[in-house]
Amino acid sequence: MDDIDNQNDSDIVQEARKRFEYAEKTFSSTRLQAVEDTKFYAADSENGWQWPDEIRKQRQFDKRVCLTVNTTAQHVNQIVNQIRQQRPSCRVMPVDNYADKKTAEIISSLIRNIQAASGADDAHDVAAEHAVVGGDGYWRVLTEYESETSFDQVIRIKPLPNPQLVYIDPDARELDKSDAMWGFIFEDINKDAFKREHPDIDPSSWQPNKTHWVTEETFRRAEYFYCEWVKDKALLLSDGSSVLESKLADGVERDGMMLKMQTGETIEIVKERETERKQWKWCKLVGNYDKPIDETEWPGEYLPIINVIGKEINVNGEVIRKGIVRDLKDPARMLNYSYSETVQTLALQNKVPYLAPAEAIEGYEMIWGAANLENRAYLPYNARDDEGNPIPQPQRQQPAVMPAAQVQLLQLSTEEMRAASGQQNANFGIKSEASSGVGIQRLKAQGEIATFHFPDNLARGLRYEARILIDLIQKIYDTKRVVRVLGLDGKQESAVIDPSMQEPYAEQQINDEDIQKIFNPQIGTYDVVIDTGPSFQTQRQEAFAALTDLAGRSPALMQVAGDIIMRAADFPMAEDLAKRLEKTLPPNLQEQKGGQQQQLQQAAQQAQQMQQQLQMMTQQLQEMQQKVQVAESGQAKAQMEIEAKMQMAQLEAQIAQQKIQMEIEAKERQAMLDAELKRQQAERDAEITLLKAEKDAQVRYQIAKMDLEVKEDIAELTAYVDLQKAGMENATLTADVQENLSEE
Repeated sequence: MDDIDNQNDSDIVQEARKRFEYAEKTFSSTRLQAVEDTKFYAADSENGWQWPDEIRKQRQFDKRVCLTVNTTAQHVNQIVNQIRQQRPSCRVMPVDNYADKKTAEIISSLIRNIQAASGADDAHDVAAEHAVVGGDGYWRVLTEYESETSFDQVIRIKPLPNPQLVYIDPDARELDKSDAMWGFIFEDINKDAFKREHPDIDPSSWQPNKTHWVTEETFRRAEYFYCEWVKDKALLLSDGSSVLESKLADGVERDGMMLKMQTGETIEIVKERETERKQWKWCKLVGNYDKPIDETEWPGEYLPIINVIGKEINVNGEVIRKGIVRDLKDPARMLNYSYSETVQTLALQNKVPYLAPAEAIEGYEMIWGAANLENRAYLPYNARDDEGNPIPQPQRQQPAVMPAAQVQLLQLSTEEMRAASGQQNANFGIKSEASSGVGIQRLKAQGEIATFHFPDNLARGLRYEARILIDLIQKIYDTKRVVRVLGLDGKQESAVIDPSMQEPYAEQQINDEDIQKIFNPQIGTYDVVIDTGPSFQTQRQEAFAALTDLAGRSPALMQVAGDIIMRAADFPMAEDLAKRLEKTLPPNLQEQKGGQQQQLQQAAQQAQQMQQQLQMMTQQLQEMQQKVQVAESGQAKAQMEIEAKMQMAQLEAQIAQQKIQMEIEAKERQAMLDAELKRQQAERDAEITLLKAEKDAQVRYQIAKMDLEVKEDIAELTAYVDLQKAGMENATLTADVQENLSEE
């Protein structure tokens, strides 16, 4: 911990306690209601949390039925599980001229890797469930060392399973709380654990208090984030960029209105102005201790606590937060009461199957006593007494009858549950008024729209999380390192992050097939958007279904795009099958794994070498001709002529051979170029064919859908017309009957 004076330590603790009391007072009623809503959601027959305590105790005292039929949980599960099936994903986008699109894609993949390595889905699910149930959920972002021996830090996402132990600045006005100036994350530790973890602190003088910092069994420990405004200068540089004076890179020095680099380069400062910047700090507080037990600066520019709200509304200055449970409480109590009273009524009704005079079954008591256990063809009884008088025969009693009012109340309470949540029977897989597939899908869509604010609020929290991660990536990953990135399809790749690189993105050829991606996230500004809707896996399944349908209608498609279709499948060994199908493609459709350009370059180099050799031979021929011309003696001249002619013949033969070889190689090069052009043309034709097939399929689907909807509308209209005709006929028949009656 950095050494600071005790007065500052004491001020920090006092300010933190005041802020905590302010937040606790502000959120007290909302938090108490959230706890009650969560207990109502988690109720069962053992705890009975869906019954008011006094009513439940009274019914138990009176020995009356007190059932808990928890249908509330199913309404919550419907929303939470739909969120899990369609997880939103983030997409990073460049904002200014210095940012790069490919760097944005790598940052998106890096964020997905951070989420996967952290198990962020668990944190998102816990927060979403609390938001749907009680109206408030949280998770956090933190940094930690990569391993026990590493000095490199990594970013991680962690859940906060108890929202009652998290407080954020109540004065924050942004819906994602990005403008909050402070926040707390609490944990309660027992006294034995406290002595183990903090042996140098003596808590003997601490007394239990109402703020729960000290209780009989536990001490409260808090992570306290707070923000301070620090004075700084904004510098406008001659290249159009701007930078804070405190954020100048290492090795950059200011000399008047110039910045000097280590390389000796300089850049002019065009303008400067006074400004303020945020500086986040973090400290750890415990119990009644009067100073922080740990303290440091938080590197990011945002509070690393993400809040997900179920539903929030300001009622005349009072902020009301709630989930879906609070609207379901009264209908659920109606349902529990209806079931309990119905069971109570049936339990009190007579269950004796027969009523018989004692004389009628005298002598047959054993048979009648076992009538409900044995399968007899008949039951004997005494029809007359000893004096011959008739004895009334045994009479079977009517079975227990459920009162009609209770049946109607049960149906009404069930319907009120769905009316309060806005969810339809179709959302629960229950037979509804719609019989066609299109009608059922419409009802499902209506139910999803009624609860859409829950996944939409989660998407807002995920957008804030992504902004925190982008900010931390630019600060935590401050040394050159290899990082793992994760694609939308789950495939892992690697990229090099290099903060010293002068451009946002670069590529380095490793071999003929592999390219190393290098990026610098500190250059440029990036923002994020959240994509909601079906997940990548769902889209992949839908694409595979559409492609297989196209292949079934056009078998030739498998011959030119079989590998693409198989890569859209998610069954085992689909990728192996795709690779095998790729090998069977025509050569002009196969992807060239590098080397083609190199072969063309080598052929051009060989042709150049052969041209040089041909020039050398021609020069030698000219020299021999000159020697022949200057020969003086006849015999020497004749001998030289013979030798010269022989050499000339050899050179002419070599030249002819070289020309033939060059023509052959030129034809081969031309053939290779023609093949490459044909391959590219075939790829374009295949892509056009595939796009046309997809468009045709979409058009056919829309036509079929419209045809089905028209038929449904016609059927409904026909039924309505028939109903009107029947009503008119009934009215006519009634009039005739009344007329006949009046005549009589």
